[in-house]
Amino acid sequence: MSNSKSPAMENYGERRLPRLRITRSFKSWFGRLQIHSKIMYTFLPLSLIPLIALGLISSKMFGDTVVEKEKINIRDESRLILSQLDSIIQNTESCTNIMTADIHELYKEYSARVTDVDDKRFQNLMESRLSIDLLMFPDVDSAVFLDVSGRIYSSYPQKGERDREVLNSPMPEMVQSQGSYGVNRWFPMERRNFMVTDPAVPVLTLGKMVFDLDTGKTLGTLFVNVKETTFASFLQMTPENSFSKEYYIVDSQGQIVSSPVSERLLTPFSDLSSPRLLERKGTVSDIIGRGKQTQLTTLTPYDKLGWKLVSIVSLKELNGIIYRNFVLTFTVGFLGLLLALLLTRKLAQIIVGPLLQVTKAMRRVKEGDLDATSNVATEDEVGLISSVFNSMVRQIKELLCTVTEDQARKRAYELALMHAQIKPHFLYNTLDTIYVLNDLGMNEEARDTTKALADFYRAVLSKGSEIIPLGAEISNVRDYLNIMQVRNPDVLRYSIEIPEELASVNVPKLSLQPLVENAIYHGLKTKGEQGSVSIRAARSDKNVMITVEDNGVGMSEEQLQRVEASLSGKGRQTSIGLYNVHERIKLYFGEAYGLTVRSCLGEGTAIEMKVPGKEGDDNDV
Repeated sequence: MSNSKSPAMENYGERRLPRLRITRSFKSWFGRLQIHSKIMYTFLPLSLIPLIALGLISSKMFGDTVVEKEKINIRDESRLILSQLDSIIQNTESCTNIMTADIHELYKEYSARVTDVDDKRFQNLMESRLSIDLLMFPDVDSAVFLDVSGRIYSSYPQKGERDREVLNSPMPEMVQSQGSYGVNRWFPMERRNFMVTDPAVPVLTLGKMVFDLDTGKTLGTLFVNVKETTFASFLQMTPENSFSKEYYIVDSQGQIVSSPVSERLLTPFSDLSSPRLLERKGTVSDIIGRGKQTQLTTLTPYDKLGWKLVSIVSLKELNGIIYRNFVLTFTVGFLGLLLALLLTRKLAQIIVGPLLQVTKAMRRVKEGDLDATSNVATEDEVGLISSVFNSMVRQIKELLCTVTEDQARKRAYELALMHAQIKPHFLYNTLDTIYVLNDLGMNEEARDTTKALADFYRAVLSKGSEIIPLGAEISNVRDYLNIMQVRNPDVLRYSIEIPEELASVNVPKLSLQPLVENAIYHGLKTKGEQGSVSIRAARSDKNVMITVEDNGVGMSEEQLQRVEASLSGKGRQTSIGLYNVHERIKLYFGEAYGLTVRSCLGEGTAIEMKVPGKEGDDNDV
């Protein structure tokens, strides 16, 4: 067996040696790198390739999305333009029908015209009727009627010999060739010197034969003109983006019949875009050209006149936007890649961890937990943020406590002032009653009333306490009712039903007397006959409901709404007494307690006081 190597094996070994040297050199170089460098050089190609692919794909998708959105916008705008175009065409045909009927009526009314004066009068009436009919159709510019004898009647001042050129034109014969009544003949958009108000402006003309409906005799030919500027006015659409957009109307011969740019009127469409697009059926949208000359061309047919609405959008700006989007995407991605390689590990260890702790504490504070604190104690910026955050939370807690105390103190001062306004009010009324009794010689009644007044104020003062048992408040009210019964014997009867087990329930001092006073003055005194006031109490779950009810005049729905709005603080105060009691109950016992008013016109009013059902010193006041 021979030990010699074949030439093929030797060539393979020689080609492999350079690759082996490169591999060893790369491994040696890579092994000397630090770990973070190894991660960077390994991560770089794995991220850069997807980044480039992402930029290309996103640019392609972005461009397709923008073009598709522009196509949708063009379709919507084209529908609107065609709707306006069809409205003008229909208005023109309607105008022609009305003029045809009016011309027939004029010929029927003035069939016998003998003198030149009659002809002149008929001419004036005809031209006046044509002008009046045009007032109803502002899209129509002018109208001309050519009778069988060659007379011309127009809605505008005639141009003399210039308008008579219609007699030498093929237009009347083309209309007559339609051959029957009610058939319209549309002429192409054109510039001409006759039958127009302005020869410089192209017009679209509708021709129609006019017959005598009774005899079938031909009366003449009616021509109605619509200026091109009428169509061009709604072709000047304001683009919704920065792309250059133009609309044109092209006829079946490939000629531009309406354009916002007057220089392009009645020029071939082939000067702007590919003429092959006009040969395609239905709505067509295609991108034509390359580079800076790229255009998005959309054709929408208008079959009634054989026209096509053409939209041309220059995509030069789109190509620039796509390129900038690609560059921006690639640049931001590349910078983000480098930043991630350089800072990911350090951010995770030094910044992200402590920041997450601070963020967690902030989230708890956001949810209402003001006892949350950050435990980060480093001396860098994150530690400073943590320290400032903890200090801020403490200050917020102190501020909330201060504001709460100030508001409670302010509310107490206001209610104390209102309370003070009620006490002199009752004192003045009672002293007036005693004066009247003495003046009438009713000494015993005056003595009892004076004693009741003294007992009332002795209980009211109650050593300055603003919370008293219900039994004591009922005693105050009974003294007050006795005084009022002496003063108004023909007006008032009263009853009090308070269970003994509820006599120790706490209520605000002078809380029932304003309710009783309100029932007497606003419920019974205006009734015109003797009424009654009842006071009763009952438990409701863990609360106590105390009701002061009268059978007086009651309140209408509107009056009741004003009282409820007053108690809620949303309306004008209708009763300082009721509002005072309602607010004091909420101040002492909480927002869940207070007054509720029920009333029916002609039947009476009931005011319910809701207080906690606890007794004695168990209430937190």
